[in-house]
Amino acid sequence: MADVLAGKVAVITGGATGIGKAVATRLAAGGAKVVMAGRDHIRGKTSAADLAKQGYDVKFLRTDVRIENAIGTLFEEAIDIYGGLDLLFNNAGIEGVLGPISASDEEIIDDVLAVNVKGVFLCMKEVLPIFCRQGGGIIVNTSSFVGTVLPFPDAVLLGATQAGVISMTQSVATGYAGENIKVFAVCPWLTDTPMMDRLAHHEEEAKNRLANMNPSGLATRPEDVAAVVLAMFSGDPSFESGDAVLVDHGGATQKIRPMSI
Repeated sequence: MADVLAGKVAVITGGATGIGKAVATRLAAGGAKVVMAGRDHIRGKTSAADLAKQGYDVKFLRTDVRIENAIGTLFEEAIDIYGGLDLLFNNAGIEGVLGPISASDEEIIDDVLAVNVKGVFLCMKEVLPIFCRQGGGIIVNTSSFVGTVLPFPDAVLLGATQAGVISMTQSVATGYAGENIKVFAVCPWLTDTPMMDRLAHHEEEAKNRLANMNPSGLATRPEDVAAVVLAMFSGDPSFESGDAVLVDHGGATQKIRPMSI
């Protein structure tokens, strides 16, 4: 895997914590050059510095995925720094408010849609011409089990956005197959990240109850998800472009594949 990734340039949105940082660490350890992108400048700089201290080639660029010009600038700067762009991990996402549908006011709805759907759409829109010009590339989008195999009544908005990510993934994978561009979605079950801490109100007992929703009965680890993402970026033949792959504690479980047309 290290030989495959060596010298590749990767951009990771939402790369400073949780799954994003786990993927950044694995990519960098495999010899890739990594650009972390996010809105939190201090957190991003700190995470990039942590990895740089380990000898990894990692940079942080402040970016708001809700703004198309900001995404274009992100990719331009990544190419200026490292001389190219091969891999994109669309990982930026927010959960909004969990609870009955009435709990989400219009401002929250707009923000969740802007980050989780518009952000993924715009990142793909901006990177696809780059990948087409250079003859290929790989995109992995973070979705979730929510809105796929287990509807969650207290996460109507989040589930809608995650289903949207899968739809976009499969449509773009089909539409750009002839350009040597592969697109995947990784769909973690409840994962031990800061988002899960927020959902559990930082209570360990509540986290354990949430983890019991997973098929394994255990919280998925960021490293579990990172292993699947790295396999996708490395060309593992068990994954086909357009796949939406659910990930639990221990690794990939089932795959949701688009219909052939």
